[in-house]
Amino acid sequence: DPVVTALERLKPEFRTVLVLSDLKDLSYKEISKLIDVPIGTVMSRLFYARRKLANLLISLKKERHK
Repeated sequence: DPVVTALERLKPEFRTVLVLSDLKDLSYKEISKLIDVPIGTVMSRLFYARRKLANLLISLKKERHK
């Protein structure tokens, strides 16, 4: 599954916030408390993680069609 492959390629700190937010549906505040970082850090990591995931999925798609 390309999504699983892309998720595995994310750094753990980015993968964690992405999974907690987008798959577990936790709020920024809940994630912040759970991983003990400021809300701003959660938001920043989530922004980066989503962007990186999208780029990884594009790359994986290109690799499959070569």
